[in-house]
Amino acid sequence: MPKTSTVEHSGLAELHALLNGGKLITEEAELEYFSHDYFNRGPEPEAVFQPSSVEELAGLVAAASARGLAIYPRGGGFSYTDGYLLTKPGISIDMRSMDRVIEINEEDMYVTVEAGCTWAQLDEALAPRGLRTPFWGPMSGRNATIGGGASQGAVSFGSAKYGISADTIIGMTVVSVDGRIIQTGSAGQPNHSPFFRNYGPDLTGLFCGDCGALGIKATVSLKLIKRPKSVLGLSFGFVDYESYFKASARVAREGLATESIGTLSETVEERAKSEGLVGGIKALGKVISASPSLGTGLARATKMALAGANFAKNHQLLLHLVVEGHDDAMVNSQAARIREVVGDLGQEIANTVPTMLRAEPFPSYDMLSVTGQRQLPPSVILPFSKVIEFHHDLEQRIAARKEQIEALGVSVIPVFATIGTGAFLYEIVMAWDDNVDEFHRRHTNPDLVAKVEHREPAPAARQLAADLRSDLVEAGYLFGGVHVQIGKVYPYDRERNTEALSLLKSLKQELDPRGLCNPGALGLALVD
Repeated sequence: MPKTSTVEHSGLAELHALLNGGKLITEEAELEYFSHDYFNRGPEPEAVFQPSSVEELAGLVAAASARGLAIYPRGGGFSYTDGYLLTKPGISIDMRSMDRVIEINEEDMYVTVEAGCTWAQLDEALAPRGLRTPFWGPMSGRNATIGGGASQGAVSFGSAKYGISADTIIGMTVVSVDGRIIQTGSAGQPNHSPFFRNYGPDLTGLFCGDCGALGIKATVSLKLIKRPKSVLGLSFGFVDYESYFKASARVAREGLATESIGTLSETVEERAKSEGLVGGIKALGKVISASPSLGTGLARATKMALAGANFAKNHQLLLHLVVEGHDDAMVNSQAARIREVVGDLGQEIANTVPTMLRAEPFPSYDMLSVTGQRQLPPSVILPFSKVIEFHHDLEQRIAARKEQIEALGVSVIPVFATIGTGAFLYEIVMAWDDNVDEFHRRHTNPDLVAKVEHREPAPAARQLAADLRSDLVEAGYLFGGVHVQIGKVYPYDRERNTEALSLLKSLKQELDPRGLCNPGALGLALVD
């Protein structure tokens, strides 16, 4: 049912009149959907607006803030840290209607998109031109938007060599809560294109990772690189954590791999078994279609088929790497150096996982696990020098909850990645049986949803997952860790340098004096 009385009381009908090509959503089922993120649920927004242009966005937020409504920008919606959930009454701004690729400049090597464009959409537009962005999206890139990645930070494809999403961004158009349109980077002057980020103070950097607290991303410009013509996956097995940590750090310092992902071997084996023969055949088909030639594809697929689900045996942890280059000789040279660097710390195994990963980088992304469980994937980014100590500390914290973990049927699975030459991402994925809410239902295969629709709510298991996330946050802070996806959960402001925090608050005051732009994000105090 539409919230007609709320619309009238809040003046939302007048705001609706400001929309030209955009939409206003007030249906109860839709508002319930928009009250969820990956893990949590907040209050329903008064309404959801879907603007269709920068000018429409600017007029809308200016009018809404003048009426005292809080404004919560939202991209693909895959936050698990309350990124866009309400902390006070207001409206949601769903940016997904602003999804155009505005300009691909092959001469000056940049691309500009509207913030609601997904990473998969952008990559599909660039691939026929033989181009790519350095960081080119998270694994949820079929749904995750580039504006969301700019606001929250994203890690995955390209991160081992090129860093996080912010490292690829060179400029933005940001709309402040009072409707001002701010252009960062070299495009901030007349007749200047967005080809360069650093000209004086880095204003682009101020809005990267702000979680929408400082303004709403309307457009984003990103660097381009030539799309590598040769790609090779490498995998290594390790008998213990310390060998894996040391090897992944060694490889990262060389700067040779584009992606570096670590998994438990039992996780890969269970996934292979759960997807069975049909899933394996589909995966092999994707490998063949993604290869540069049919012959190469058949060779890779045959190798994978022979390896089957047994490639991970006799190893506790696996390191999966992707190396790229302009030709096979370049890639083979990099691969040889990686084998030399790993040395006797690990053993090379079939490259099944990285090959499949690149065969379909942006698959249809189920919110539930392959067995229909709810999930929570918190992470921390650490310096290599602190990873082993952090790991032992976190293990002890998890062990202290062992009885509760087993009683509630919560699994805790670590996943790892490296970022650039000096940072290590440590993630734990918790999974448990729980009810299926509207958000998860819309983003999961209907056949899988049907199998688990009967499950009852599991508040105790959900709270345990939140407690385990807190354990990771505390251990991470103790060993100097930081976070992307800060939202309203990770402790950005905790014991932060007083002068730096004062500067941020002054900037917030300048851009959003009434605290109406995603209030509570970054831990910034709510304004009454």
